[in-house]
Amino acid sequence: MIIRRVCTADVASLHANRLCGLTIEETADLVRSAVEQETGDEFCFLVAADERGVAGMTTVRRLEHRMRRHRAELGGFVIVPAARGTGLARRIVGAARERAARWGCSVLEVSCRGGTAAERAYRGLGFEEWGRLPGGLHDRGGLVYDEVRLWLDAVGEQGGQ
Repeated sequence: MIIRRVCTADVASLHANRLCGLTIEETADLVRSAVEQETGDEFCFLVAADERGVAGMTTVRRLEHRMRRHRAELGGFVIVPAARGTGLARRIVGAARERAARWGCSVLEVSCRGGTAAERAYRGLGFEEWGRLPGGLHDRGGLVYDEVRLWLDAVGEQGGQ
């Protein structure tokens, strides 16, 4: 399994593995937009893939505000169920940290729904909570979650690829 930038050839696998939760057309638009954005040093869409296809993904984006340029944020971090518990998430976070550190960022952050497996997973990866907004996320079906903001040192020990 290698971790690399997304490419247009990943669209079918991202869609088939339900990593984006979008239609095939929306997935193609997302990937096309990501490939265009990656010409600078502010954004990267990473995938973990092998001969069977894409098994995980995340985006990493450097924050724009002048007082936040030392921070980068993960988004859309998803691992297919079959690859959970294999260390793949740690490798993807390691690649994202490496990218953020290259941009001069010292903080990697992420947000998630409180009280979920995602929150436990991020904590297990070394992220620490820095903020919580009670009832900050409203999902389909009337589900309400706290929005939890977590951070990780982007220049600490890097995960392997």
